Amino acid sequence: MQVTYTEKTGKTKIRVELDNGDSFVMNERDWNRLDLNTGESVDESWLCEFYRDYFLPKAKQKALNLLRMRDRSRLELEQKLRYDGYPGPVIRETFAYIDQYHYLDDRRFAKNYIEYRKHKKSRRELEYELSLKGIHLGELVDEEDTLPDDQETIRNLILKKWGEEPAPDMKEKERMIRYLGRHGFHMSDIRKVYRDLGI
Repeated sequence: MQVTYTEKTGKTKIRVELDNGDSFVMNERDWNRLDLNTGESVDESWLCEFYRDYFLPKAKQKALNLLRMRDRSRLELEQKLRYDGYPGPVIRETFAYIDQYHYLDDRRFAKNYIEYRKHKKSRRELEYELSLKGIHLGELVDEEDTLPDDQETIRNLILKKWGEEPAPDMKEKERMIRYLGRHGFHMSDIRKVYRDLGI
């Protein structure tokens, strides 16, 4: 295996690429201690040992610290570790470690995410946001039990804005329709709630 590319990134870090497709970022001083240069070959068994001894403890600690701050989806955690420069094999080992203790659970993450935001977001917006985090609800949870009822959410948002007996003028009604539309609510649901509330 060969070191194909190195470049300084930031004040104290160096990015290294190998011909097997792996890449990683590490402290420049630590890299210099290895006494390796672009074009030099490294033994695969040495690389595995290096990953295990140098990167794996750091990656595990980083992952645990991130999960301590807040719950995350698998995709979010993987993206963060990649962004911080950990090589793919180390990320896979880190996930194997975390999975032993059930620290990551996309089903739990999705339910908590929806529970916290369902009072102000549409089903469509929640599904979209979760998909960006690598979670497709149909594969994880019963959507009907988990996702909020859009008409109920619209009703609550309107009552919160205008009180128990809403009487908005035309401009306010149109502004609210645009607001709800931007947040993924269907026009048919908005109109139905408007009719039910007599506005």
